[in-house]
Amino acid sequence: MLLALALGCGLVASIGISQVMDRKPHGKLETVPIYIALHNINLGDPIDAKMLSLEEWPKDKVPRGALSKLEEMEGRRPRTAIYEGEPILEGKLLAPGQIADPIRSIPKGMRLKTIAVDAEKSVAGLLGPGDRVDVQLFVRKDQRTGINTAKSKIILQNIRVFAVDQTVQRSPDGADERTIAKTVSLMLTPQQASKLALAEQIGEISLIPRNPDDEASAEWTEYTIEDLLQEGEKGSRAKEQGLADDADKTDNGAGLLSAIRSTPQPVIPPFRMEIVEAQDVREVLFDAGTGKPLRNSDEQSESAGPTVTPSLSPGSGTGDSGKALEDFPIDFNARR
Repeated sequence: MLLALALGCGLVASIGISQVMDRKPHGKLETVPIYIALHNINLGDPIDAKMLSLEEWPKDKVPRGALSKLEEMEGRRPRTAIYEGEPILEGKLLAPGQIADPIRSIPKGMRLKTIAVDAEKSVAGLLGPGDRVDVQLFVRKDQRTGINTAKSKIILQNIRVFAVDQTVQRSPDGADERTIAKTVSLMLTPQQASKLALAEQIGEISLIPRNPDDEASAEWTEYTIEDLLQEGEKGSRAKEQGLADDADKTDNGAGLLSAIRSTPQPVIPPFRMEIVEAQDVREVLFDAGTGKPLRNSDEQSESAGPTVTPSLSPGSGTGDSGKALEDFPIDFNARR
């Protein structure tokens, strides 16, 4: 019985193995090649061929965005750490040429504000990431918004251009192609971003480039149509050549001298003083500018007529003597 049981078990096992060996696959498993990391790749490290391995993965198991071409990855940097055996995904890599995640590079406390521009507002494509600009607002007359006349004003100064379209840094060799941008992203404080958002709704925004080393702030002058119709301003060759300080000194000096020459000087009348000599009181005219007497004492005495000779005692004398004593600038009663 034991022998028969052993033979039966062996027969069943052999039949099962035969069926498994004879079973044919329903179809061939489809695979595709993708790159995986041979070792850990740190954040920001440039990727090269030594870090990667091309492996066949089942097509239905390949993650979305997996890369299979080496030229799509070489020189690019991961935005997050990539671990050994992990597929290389497009979403985990920075754009070609970028060395950092643009959003992560925004300093704390600052914001990005993107505005739509055209050839006129973006200086014909001359702007690039890192340039500095002033933001100018132009508004038209609109009684509904309380604007009584068209005007233009600089509302923000010395603002950094963070990105032009999606480009956040210049080409290392300086050979970046100039194109007419559609958007420009500016780095602003939250207050400046709110101010710019309001300005976009009530008028037109223009960007005015400035020298990156120019930190000075200009006067926040507002110009209206009446200002345009006044005398025009001229350019300065000295300022165009970077000699702004010398030009300012020259212009200020010339302007001051011309203002002094052109301004009529007021005529200051001579001042009159009463001179007391012994018991005589007489008047003398003095030049207000130099302090010198205009005429000598004898001439003034002759032209002034008889000399008034009041008594120096308070309350004494009548008539002209009393009047002269009352007009005298010294109060004798106060001296008692």
